[in-house]
Amino acid sequence: MNESTPPPFRAGIAAIVGRANTGKSSLLNALLGEPVSVVSPVAQTTRRPVRGILNEDALQIVFLDTPGIRQASHALSSMLNRTARGLVTGSDAVLLLLDASIHPQDEDRGWMQKLALENEPVFAVLNKTDLGLRRRAYEDAWADTLAKNLARNPDFTPPPLHWFETSAATGQGLPELLDALRAAMPESPPLFPPDMLTDDPRPFFIADVIRARINARLTKELPHAIAVAVDHIEDADDRVNVSATIYVEKNSQRPIVIGKQAKMIRDIRHAAQKDLAAIYDKPHTLELWVKVEPNWSRNYWLLKKFGYVSA
Repeated sequence: MNESTPPPFRAGIAAIVGRANTGKSSLLNALLGEPVSVVSPVAQTTRRPVRGILNEDALQIVFLDTPGIRQASHALSSMLNRTARGLVTGSDAVLLLLDASIHPQDEDRGWMQKLALENEPVFAVLNKTDLGLRRRAYEDAWADTLAKNLARNPDFTPPPLHWFETSAATGQGLPELLDALRAAMPESPPLFPPDMLTDDPRPFFIADVIRARINARLTKELPHAIAVAVDHIEDADDRVNVSATIYVEKNSQRPIVIGKQAKMIRDIRHAAQKDLAAIYDKPHTLELWVKVEPNWSRNYWLLKKFGYVSA
């Protein structure tokens, strides 16, 4: 190649998938160095696909954070599981995030089975290595998946698989993972403008921040009964004013969110305001309302309003 000829531009999509609470959102934020996906210890805080975009010279990687797979105990979980599985197709690489600190779970094996039948390269990312490493157990689970597929179909050919040991908390292994992803991206023009970090609509992100603060306080009382919609955003010179509605499914749940003498909703508001001020580097004032909407998780138009369905 002539020294004056620039390298070809590479761009592609890397889907981050896996069981709930393996650290997908934390990994995305760590890879980008920016908080583009809301992190919470509560399962399925991520309810919709979130794109984070890494831009470098002659390179763009579009990371796709997906809802975490878990045992479907209600209609919303089933829908989120279907959404996550469907996002794999068309990706240039799939990051299967695994919690290295514990043994493989049924949902991990389910993802292995699905990805074994796909064509996309698989990056098996053993995350949370700062808490422990059970690599052999996951390697055995993958080998067992391949053996079962081969027994059913002698012509079975698995996709390329690469193992990585990482910790989103400490940064361990992230440079090696990024190097491998850079090499895996195809030659392509940029998929998004080179100055874009995410295409995630701000109202959805703010709603996720509020919901994460609700979950942190009420996950035992209202594990999956809450959704948040931002109704209005006003950008003032010295602050951002936000009006949002918290949706619950039953009349009995409304006083739980509000709390005695409105203490709970004040605490939620103050915590979310602090988070948003730190993220956007500008004070945010929240006005929160609580509305009862029976069976919102089965209402297509409300799910679309929350950003949980795209079409």
